Amino acid sequence: MGAKAVFAAAEGEGFSAAAAHFRTGPCHVVLVKDVRAEAPEAFLTPDELAAWSALKVPKRKNEWLGGRLAAKLAGADAFFPGVPPREIEVHRELTGSPFLVRRGEKRHISISHSAGVCGGAAGPDFLGLDIEEVAPRHPGWYRDYFSPAESEGRDDAAMTGLWAAKEALFKALGLGLSCDTLDADLSGPEPVLRGKALARWEELGRPTFALEAFDPGPGLQGRLVFANQPPIKR
Repeated sequence: MGAKAVFAAAEGEGFSAAAAHFRTGPCHVVLVKDVRAEAPEAFLTPDELAAWSALKVPKRKNEWLGGRLAAKLAGADAFFPGVPPREIEVHRELTGSPFLVRRGEKRHISISHSAGVCGGAAGPDFLGLDIEEVAPRHPGWYRDYFSPAESEGRDDAAMTGLWAAKEALFKALGLGLSCDTLDADLSGPEPVLRGKALARWEELGRPTFALEAFDPGPGLQGRLVFANQPPIKR
C-alpha cells in the first residue's frame, strides 16, 4: 500500500504532536496525532484562532486544529521551507476546498481526519486527500454508494480504501461530497465519470489524475489523488 506513515515526536512553537512526513508523487503529506496545543496562538493566525475558539464540541475542535496544523506543516515542506506555521494561513474557496496563503501567495492543499489522525497534503492543482477508518458497513452502504463492479469480491478494508479514493477524487475536482458517489466508478484502471463529476472534469480542462494509496496506521486507509498531467487549456 504505498507509503507507510512513520510517526515521531515533533515540537514547534506552541504545540507538540506525533507527526509523519512523507512524499507521494509530487505531493508532500503530513499526518499528526496526539496534538497538544500549549499555546495555539503561536501557530494559528488571529482569524484562525478566533474560528477555533468559536467551536464548542471538543472532538471538532481537535480535528480542526490537527487538520490546520498538518496542512501548514505540509505547505511548509512543499512551498515555504523554514516558514513558521503562524505565517501560513488556511482559507477556503466558496466550494469549501482549502488553500494556503502566505504573503499573497496561494497554494493548493487538502485536509482530512479520521480516528484521531489528521492529515494535510500540499501539491499541484486538483489535489485530494482522504483518510478513513475501516469498519463493517450496512449492506445498504455498498448498494447506495458503489457500483456492483466496485463492490464485487472486496473486503471491508478494500471497500474503505475505495470510499477514501472516491472522496479524494471528489476533493480534487473541488466537489467534496456534493455529488452522487456513483458519479465516479473506480472499478477499473481509470476512473469513469458521470453526471456532476464529469461536468466538473470537463470544466477544469480534463486533467489526468493519479491515485496513490498510503498507510496512515492500523485500521485506517489513506488515499491521495492529484493531477499528474496539466489540464487542456482552452
